[in-house]
Amino acid sequence: MKHRIPFLFLTIAGLTAHADSLEQIANVFVEDGLKIRHLEFSITDTGLESDGDKKHEIRTDRFGDTPQQPDGRILLQPGGNAVSQAYSWDYNASRPGKYWVELVYALAKGKSIAVPNISSYRIQTQLDVTGAANRFRNVTLGKIYFVEPGKQKLEIKFRGDMPRVRALILRPAPEGEPIGQALDRSVLLHARDVTLHSTKLQYETKPHKNTVGYWVNVTDQVCWDFTVSRGGRFDVEIHQGCGKGQGGSHVALEVAGQELEFTVNDTGHFQNFVPRKIGTVLLGKGEYRFWIKPIMKAGGAIMDVRQIRLLPIE
Repeated sequence: MKHRIPFLFLTIAGLTAHADSLEQIANVFVEDGLKIRHLEFSITDTGLESDGDKKHEIRTDRFGDTPQQPDGRILLQPGGNAVSQAYSWDYNASRPGKYWVELVYALAKGKSIAVPNISSYRIQTQLDVTGAANRFRNVTLGKIYFVEPGKQKLEIKFRGDMPRVRALILRPAPEGEPIGQALDRSVLLHARDVTLHSTKLQYETKPHKNTVGYWVNVTDQVCWDFTVSRGGRFDVEIHQGCGKGQGGSHVALEVAGQELEFTVNDTGHFQNFVPRKIGTVLLGKGEYRFWIKPIMKAGGAIMDVRQIRLLPIE
C-alpha cells in the first residue's frame, strides 16, 4: 500500500522554505529496530510518494547547506558534474574513518553497473530497474575508509545505461568487527569497533592511543551495536582519560532506554585511562545499541575513551 506524504506535511514539520523543498530530499527510510530500511520513493507534481507501513515513521535524509551533517552523514548532490558515464565529487573530509557508501538512483529501464572509485574502493554493483525516471532506490555499494582527513576524490562510473543519480550518501559505519558476548557474559565495547556519528571525533589507531579521541564537539556522539545471548544486570565500566585541567564535562551513556550520567574525571593525560564504574543496566537477550552522548563540555576537549565493559552481576 502506498503512503503519500503531501507537501503540506513537509511544511507543517516546521522546516524552512529552503529545507522543505522536494529537491532537498536525498533519501527516504524507516528505522526498524537498530536497522535502517530504505524505501523506494517518487517525486511527483503532488509531492513525495513512498511505500511503507504504519508501524514505522517515514523519515528522510535531506541535503543541507554543506555536505557534512552534524551526525556524521555526508550527503552529496550530483549537481551539474556528470561527464559521459560518470559522476564525480570533490570532498574535504573533516576526519578519518569508515563509511557505508549509498547510491540513490532511478533507472527506468535497461541495465546498469555502478563502479565506484572512492578511497581505493572499486567493487562494482549491478543496479536494479526502478521502473520510472522519478522512482528512486537506495543501494549500498560497500564500505570505504578515509585514512586521513583532507581532500578526497569520489567518482562513480556506470557501465550500460546511465541512471539518474539523486544522491551519494556516506553513512558512518563501524570501524571494526561485530560485537558479541563473551563466555563469562561480559561485553567489550572497544574503541576499535566504534561507529562515529561525528564531524571531528575519530578513532585514533596508533598503538599508544587506540582510543576514541579529538572529542572537541559536544554534538559528536559514538555508539556500538552488540548482541546479548545471556541477559541479566550489568555494571557499566568506562575506561576514560582526560588531560590535566580538562575534567568536568558532563556525559550520558544510553542503552535500551536506560541512561547513566557522569562527570568526566581529570586523569592527568588524555591517554591515561582509568576504569570507573558508572552504574548498572538491565539487558535481556537481543540486539542493542550503546551510546555515549556528551551533554556539556567543560574544557578544550571532553575526554578520550578506550573501552567500555559491561560486567555481569551475579
